[in-house]
Amino acid sequence: MVTGCTSKETAKLKFSFHLNKKEEFIASNQIAIWLQNSEGNYVETFFVCDYLSYGGYTIPDVCPNWVSKSDWQKQSGEVVDAVSQATPDVGEVVLEFDFPGDELAPGKYKYCIEVHVAENYNELYAGDIEIEESGEPGISEVAVTYQPGKYEKGSGLLSNVKVQFEK
Repeated sequence: MVTGCTSKETAKLKFSFHLNKKEEFIASNQIAIWLQNSEGNYVETFFVCDYLSYGGYTIPDVCPNWVSKSDWQKQSGEVVDAVSQATPDVGEVVLEFDFPGDELAPGKYKYCIEVHVAENYNELYAGDIEIEESGEPGISEVAVTYQPGKYEKGSGLLSNVKVQFEK
């Protein structure tokens, strides 16, 4: 779990999913989670695997959407250290991100969870989430895109993907 500043007005984004083991091949499982505004502009990275954050991002086929949106090579060491963690183990994964209520303006956002499968194959799980000033909890529907298509040896690295906002 990742947490930031705490106060009475702390808001939380909670990402949960099952990271599936693939018997047919050894998956990379490099993951990046970030937020975009309603126009599709990058807002913030919440999580990125250590390997990916400290140099793996230079490999063109590993989480290319996140690399492109985040402009990661220009991020400060402080930002990199703040969001980098070990690659999650196979099984249930829950990542919670706290932030002061005024740090993320109310409105509609798009979240993205990109997972590198193998070779040049990636899966992008994305959806919209409403950040409510009133603190009303919101749960999002998730859609997956396979890039450049489904990996012939297997796909669906994540299942039971849920993203929730609460205040």
